[in-house]
Amino acid sequence: MEAAPLRGCDELGALGTLVLAMKALGLSLVLLLAVTATSAQELTPTAPGAFRVSLDQDQHPVAGRIIGQVHNGSSLRVTDVRLEVRGLDTDGRVVGRTFGWAFGDIAPGGDTSFEFEAMSDASNYQIGVVSYDVVSSPAVRQSP
Repeated sequence: MEAAPLRGCDELGALGTLVLAMKALGLSLVLLLAVTATSAQELTPTAPGAFRVSLDQDQHPVAGRIIGQVHNGSSLRVTDVRLEVRGLDTDGRVVGRTFGWAFGDIAPGGDTSFEFEAMSDASNYQIGVVSYDVVSSPAVRQSP
C-alpha cells in the first residue's frame, strides 16, 4: 500500500512553502531597508555659511550643560540638524568629541537652540552642522 503524498509537500520537503514564504519576507525586508536608507541620506549644506552656530554668552558650567543657537541662512526649511561638537583645550587641541541635535525644524532665516554636556578638559568648543533633512524648499513661481 502506497502512502498518500503529504499536502504542501514538494521537492523542498514538508516545510518547503514555509521556507519560501520566509525567504520572500526576508527579501522584502532587505528591499524596504534599502529604499529607506536611500531616501534618508544625509545632506551637507548647499553653500558655505548656510548655517551659523553660536554659543550663548550666558553659560552655566556648574549645571554641566552648554547651550547654543543654530541659524539657518539657507532658503530651505530643515529638520534633524545634526551637530558635531569638538572640545578644545587652551592650546587648541581636541580633547573631546560628541554629536548632538538642534531642536525642531528651522525655517529659512530662522534659529533654534541646542545643548550638550560640557567636556571637563575643554576651554572652548568648535561646533559645526554635519547633516540635516530638508522639510521643504522655496516655491518656484511659474509665469502665467
